[in-house]
Amino acid sequence: MRRLRLYFRLAWTNIKANYRLYVPYLLASTGMVMMFYIILMLAKDPSINMGYLSAVLSFGSMVVGLFAVAFILYINSFLMKQRTREFGLYNILGMEKPQIACIVLAEALLSYLIAMAGGIVLGTLFSKLVQLLLLRLIRFGGDIVMTLNASAALDTMLLFGIIYFLAFLSTLNKVRKSRPVDMLTSASAGEQEPKAKWIMSIIGLLTLLAGYFLSQYVQSPVEAFLWFFIAVALVMVGTYCLFTTGSIAVLKLMQKNKQFYYKKNHFINVSGMMYRMQQNAKGLAQICILSCMVLVTISMTVSLYAGVEGMLKQRHGREMDITYYVSSSSQADSVRSEILSQAGNPIENELHYYSAKEQLQGDNGIYTWISDQSNGLDSWNTVLFIYSIDDYNTIADQNVTLQDNEILLYSSRDDNPDTLQIGTHSYQIKELLKSYPAELGSQLYSSDSVRVLYAYCNDPFAMASQVEGTDSPVLAYTERFDTTLSDEDQSRLCNSFNTELFGGTELDGHAECIANDRTDFYQMAGSYLFIGIFLGGIFLIATVLIIYYKQVSEGYEDRHRYRILQQVGLSRQEVRKSINSQVLTVFFLPLVVALLHILFAFHMVYELMGAFGLSDSALFFKCMFLTAAVFALIYALVYWITSRVYYHIIEQPSAN
Repeated sequence: MRRLRLYFRLAWTNIKANYRLYVPYLLASTGMVMMFYIILMLAKDPSINMGYLSAVLSFGSMVVGLFAVAFILYINSFLMKQRTREFGLYNILGMEKPQIACIVLAEALLSYLIAMAGGIVLGTLFSKLVQLLLLRLIRFGGDIVMTLNASAALDTMLLFGIIYFLAFLSTLNKVRKSRPVDMLTSASAGEQEPKAKWIMSIIGLLTLLAGYFLSQYVQSPVEAFLWFFIAVALVMVGTYCLFTTGSIAVLKLMQKNKQFYYKKNHFINVSGMMYRMQQNAKGLAQICILSCMVLVTISMTVSLYAGVEGMLKQRHGREMDITYYVSSSSQADSVRSEILSQAGNPIENELHYYSAKEQLQGDNGIYTWISDQSNGLDSWNTVLFIYSIDDYNTIADQNVTLQDNEILLYSSRDDNPDTLQIGTHSYQIKELLKSYPAELGSQLYSSDSVRVLYAYCNDPFAMASQVEGTDSPVLAYTERFDTTLSDEDQSRLCNSFNTELFGGTELDGHAECIANDRTDFYQMAGSYLFIGIFLGGIFLIATVLIIYYKQVSEGYEDRHRYRILQQVGLSRQEVRKSINSQVLTVFFLPLVVALLHILFAFHMVYELMGAFGLSDSALFFKCMFLTAAVFALIYALVYWITSRVYYHIIEQPSAN
């Protein structure tokens, strides 16, 4: 029992003595526990069962958990690397490796208890605030009473217990394999002359260029989904290789230029940078990759949320969208009168038009109508939409007149037929349009394997009759308008159309409104933004902590060089200027490279956002630019804070 108390006393003394290393580690671990506990509590809350939200929260809890494993194990290995000399000293003073293992275990237990206690308490305190933020983002009008979930707390304790146990085993394995002399000299083990690995540098450059090429190659959301993760993997490999080997290769080339290298400032800076890059390249690559993750995650989710109203407007065009199927214009007029009288409220910005959708098989302006539209692309490869030329003139603000056999045609392919022949009927193309009115073209297919044709004629009923070979074709008649109703009243009116007008009669049709979709859209976008904020926050914590430890480790390394440079004749001001230049270059290099990655990734990420319905490139660019600007400010603030720790370390008297 006395020995156990001794181990814990030594462990606590070590934590206090190494506060510069342990305090940020414990704070970050506590924050990780808190965030995982909160998101897990939300995911397990039975009152939050709202489609997108439940799925996104469950996915988010898995991502946070996996990232916590990788993050804490990485930081622990970095932490222990700084303390190998201390463990070697214990061994020299007479402690056996099992006794050192007991101290390491005690430190791991204390760290675990501090992180768990702080994380669970803070998670409980902030859970309601986070819940309110979530409900605000998804625009949930009701009230959900969030209760503390014992299952979430137990799962959090279990996960982080496993993580800290794995960290302990990793440290134990390092202590077991090391000799006392190795541990005492490990702090200076990286001072050998770095070598340029040209093959790895070339591989890194090629993979990075390949990732950049893929990001520009994609032309549709489908392609973006297919190639996104491959492009990300290529850029990550290229980033790692160029930081670890490419930077050394560039500095070696500068060293071989004798006229450049053998100048006082260049000699010191190039030599110093070479050793810095050798020791910090992996950390710099990780900072760069994490910075990219922060920028992409936040900018994507913020732009998606900010673009909800635009996506709704693009999808509907008007607040109310009613479509019903008729076989004559007189039937359409009758139903339209009933709709307008039932609406009661004065309508605004009205739009109404006929349309027919026909599936065809063929090419080069010659097609056959497919009667069985339930079959897939094996039987048809073209979709023809038929509209009235009067509706086209109204929407496009034109004054086109046509003969009975003439049409205007838009084709999604680069073909230029003079006529459109469907079966035995041929139509003269008066003009092949280069674009189509968006309000009459919302049904445009995104598949590259389907040709889409828009035909504008004098009489859609007559043309549909000729295409189908029937005297009574069924056309869709669409009525769109805005109202002055509130969302609640608008939703009630839309539901009454579906139940009373279409549900209780033989009339075939359906009604949609923005108010009904607005709830679903905000639930989707709000869920993604909530998870984006969570993941972005975690990635930011990891970035800041890696930066902090990089500064601390560089401080201890540079403390000796700082003295040596002064001893060989450089003034204090010259030494500080040289080190300042190197530190600034190394510190901001990951940010510059991350911004370069984001610049090349813009096209692919924008195409990816198209799968969610976002087509506003200006909005996406604005969100990405603002995210990058805010992140750069935070990055500069982190530099200002951590550089003070760095300079405090190097100006202390050396321990040797």
